[in-house]
Amino acid sequence: MATNEERKEKLLDLLQKWVQVEGFDSGFIEPIKCERVEHGKVVFSTVVQQKQCNVLSTLHGGAIATYIDIISSLAIISLNLDKVSPSVSVEISVNYSSSAPVDRKIYFISNVYKTGRSLAFTDTTIRLDSEEGQIVAKGSHTKFLPIQKKSKL
Repeated sequence: MATNEERKEKLLDLLQKWVQVEGFDSGFIEPIKCERVEHGKVVFSTVVQQKQCNVLSTLHGGAIATYIDIISSLAIISLNLDKVSPSVSVEISVNYSSSAPVDRKIYFISNVYKTGRSLAFTDTTIRLDSEEGQIVAKGSHTKFLPIQKKSKL
């Protein structure tokens, strides 16, 4: 089994490849910093950028939902970094509880709390200024995992 440091290195390599795809996610992935990776748990941080804010200069709700999608997907990937397969969102929900002003640091703490044969369930908390700071939002995300065919051997 990989150590947490090995998991972090593999996840950082994957993020570099993900950014090169230049899709919708790229602008969200580039500024994030990986704080910690464990089996089924990741912690990332970033500083709120003006281009991700609403007219009140606080992190836009759509940006929050996108971060929850990305970070929780990384938590799922951390379960098996040697066999990364695309997954598809089945459900995502967000409860917004406070704002994250521009230029403030936010932390994303995401856990995989259950995996089955075809689904993974995660919870993600976004906090202001530290991993124990004020809660900005909480999200749950369910993803469909590709079904691996069983060998007859």
